[in-house]
Order: sequence, then C-alpha cells, then structure tokens
Amino acid sequence: MLRDLKKEVFYPYPPQRVWQVLTNRHTLAVWLMENDFEPRVGHKFRFLYSSIPGLAESIDCEVIELDEPKRLSFTWQDSMMYRPSIVIWTLKPVDGGTQLQLEHKGLSQEPDQTRLSASLHEPMRLSQPWQGRFMHESTALTAHSTMLSPIPVGRYEALNSVILSSFLDGGWDFRLSERMPQVLVSFASNN
Repeated sequence: MLRDLKKEVFYPYPPQRVWQVLTNRHTLAVWLMENDFEPRVGHKFRFLYSSIPGLAESIDCEVIELDEPKRLSFTWQDSMMYRPSIVIWTLKPVDGGTQLQLEHKGLSQEPDQTRLSASLHEPMRLSQPWQGRFMHESTALTAHSTMLSPIPVGRYEALNSVILSSFLDGGWDFRLSERMPQVLVSFASNN
C-alpha cells in the first residue's frame, strides 16, 4: 500500500503570483503537464503524461475545492488506479513569500469490493494503451514435471501505476523545486 505524500516548498513570491502559476492552464503545462484545467469547482479535466518514451497516458481529474488564493483540491486518477486519489494545494503567506504545501492523499492500491467481486468472475481489463504490457504467466513445478516443462498456474496483472509511481518517486520534488521556480521567475518578469 502506498503512503500519502506531503511536501512543503517556499517561493519568494506573493500567494497571488504562486496561485496564478498553479491555476493557469498554460503555466501549469510548462511546470507540470499539458492539461485542459479551468479553476472552477466541478470542472473535469485531464493531464496528459508522456515523459516515458512510448507511453502516452492521461490522468483524469476534477476540481473539488477552490478558495483563491489559499487552497485548490482536485481528484487524480490514471487508468491503472482503482479509485481516484486527491491532490491538495495550500498556499500560506509568510515573511518574504509563500509557503506552498502539496498533499497527495488516498494513495491506496487496495481494490474496492465491487471491482474485486467482478474480477473473481472475469479477468480484469486494462485500458487500450496498457493492454498486454503487464501480463505475466505464473508457473510452478509439480512432482510430475521436469525443470524443462513448468506448468502454468495462472495469470495475474501488475496493478502499479507507472504515472503515480513516477510522481511519488521524486516527480513532485523535481517539479516543485526545479520547474515551478523557473516558471515563477519567467512569469514575474513578464508581469
């Protein structure tokens, strides 16, 4: 099971400027991912993720909280996740700038009971781009088999999200400490 993520970063800019870089679809595309984001509660949008060669996936999201320029929350679900997680951005004014806090919650890899029940009766289906990429054959040796002829026992599918793993394994750190500051500097000089 994955653990929730919590990061804090200081930026030497006022909360309104950080908010603009966080909620403008064009600046968001520069430091995070291409998107069709709109700062409006209930807006459903997608991030397009393609940093791994040959992998083009999307992350389905919905804005669930918006309190300008203090707090933004949205759901986050890619095709390999059982249920959406939640990304929460909190901006706090501090001396000399803004303290930005990121929380990525609900990172459970546990399947819900409805999907689990259905999967007992039929094989799980992957989205088209993932079909066949994570299929594995499990084999076992029995007393009657030889080392040269293992008997297939069953099939299973890896349920790990490549996109989510990338973000939890340093992806958020890189974007918050490297990319976002560059956009903030550029945005500040253009305004």
